[in-house]
Amino acid sequence: MKSAFLGRYASRAAAVLLLLAANLVPPAAAAGVERWEDRPALERHFQAAGVRGTIVVMDEASGRWIASDSRRAHARYLPASTFKIPNTLIALETGVAADAAQPWRWDGVQREFPDWNRDQTLESAFKVSAVWVYQDIARKVGAERMAAFVRDFRYGNAETGPVLERFWLDGGLRISAVEQVDFLRRFLAGSLPLSERSQRLGRELMLREETPAYRLYAKTGWTGGGRDSLGWYVGWVERGTQRSYFALNIDMPDGIAQAPLRERLVRTVLGELGLMQ
Repeated sequence: MKSAFLGRYASRAAAVLLLLAANLVPPAAAAGVERWEDRPALERHFQAAGVRGTIVVMDEASGRWIASDSRRAHARYLPASTFKIPNTLIALETGVAADAAQPWRWDGVQREFPDWNRDQTLESAFKVSAVWVYQDIARKVGAERMAAFVRDFRYGNAETGPVLERFWLDGGLRISAVEQVDFLRRFLAGSLPLSERSQRLGRELMLREETPAYRLYAKTGWTGGGRDSLGWYVGWVERGTQRSYFALNIDMPDGIAQAPLRERLVRTVLGELGLMQ
C-alpha cells in the first residue's frame, strides 16, 4: 500500500514539474509559433534613399515577421510584374508553356524596353519582365481558368477583372506585402494546387543569384508612372536549409530611374538582419 501511494505521489510530482517547466519556456520558442516585430528603425534606409515604402521579412528558423512599417505592410497595391510568379506557374500547370524554353515569337511591335523587342522564351520573358508574353499567356489560359487559379492561390483580393490581359497591371487585382510573403511560403510548402514539376520549374526560373553562402530567388515589379508609380521586390533567400522570405514596395514618383533602389534596399535590410551575408 505504501509503495503504491509513493508511486502515485511521484507521478503527480513529475507531472507538476513538467507543467512548471513548460510554462518557463518562452512562447516564441514553442514549435510553430510566429511573432510580429515592428522595426521602425529600418525606415532610415528608405529615408536615406529618398523614398517611402515598407519591407516585410519572414524568417522561418526564428518564426519572426519583421516590418519596417506595419501599417503599410498590410496595405494592398497592384502587383504589377510580381504577378509573373503565379502567371508562370499557371502557364506551366495548364500546358500553355511546356517548360522554360517555350518560345514566343515577337510580333514586331516596338515597346518601351529594348529587351522586350525580340523573340522570347518563358525563361527570358520572366527575366526581362516582358509584359506582352504574359498577356499572351493570360489569353491562352482564358478568363475562367485564370480566375479559378488566382482564387485557389488566395492571391491578394483575387480580382481578375475586368480586362484579362491587364488586371494585374491596372485592373482590380491588389495584394499586400504580407500577402506576397504568405503566397510565396505556400508555394514553397507545396500547398498550391500545382504538380511537383510546375513547382520545380517555377522555382528554377526565379533563381537570381547563387553564392557559396546563399541563393537568392526574386521578382521585381513596377506599376504605371508619375506620382502613383510603385515598385516591388519580392522573393526569398536560402542559406543551406534555412529560408527567409521578403516583400518590399516603395513609391517611385521618379519612375524607372528609381528601380535599382528596390533590390538595393532589400539587400541592405537582409544584411542588417544577418539573413544575407
